[in-house]
Amino acid sequence: MAKTINPGLETQEKLEQASILCPYGKLLEVLGKPHTLEIIYGLTIRSPLRFTQIQKKLKLQPKTLTARTKELVKLGLVARTSYNEIPPRVDYELTQKGRDLDGMFKALNAWARKYNYVEQHRARMR
Repeated sequence: MAKTINPGLETQEKLEQASILCPYGKLLEVLGKPHTLEIIYGLTIRSPLRFTQIQKKLKLQPKTLTARTKELVKLGLVARTSYNEIPPRVDYELTQKGRDLDGMFKALNAWARKYNYVEQHRARMR
């Protein structure tokens, strides 16, 4: 006797077994920390930037900026260059890995334009 296969049941079983956990959760957790995306975005616009330039432009406390830049360096997204000068000088720039996030900003920009998020956000800020 031939066995009858129900293709709908097979698909349903696959759907039930599929994980609904976001595979990018850890990445989003890191990138979602306060000021992290602002730092990366700023370095996509202009790089390298000195610590003090980033601090002034983003109006960040030195402790906060230090913590974020350390994390970004550890992840390999940002390169840190310190110079043996007085006063001390430290520059930050995106690595290739960090520059590759530019596509994410382009996708966010396209989404924001499509749904007029940028204009609505600006209007609320005024």
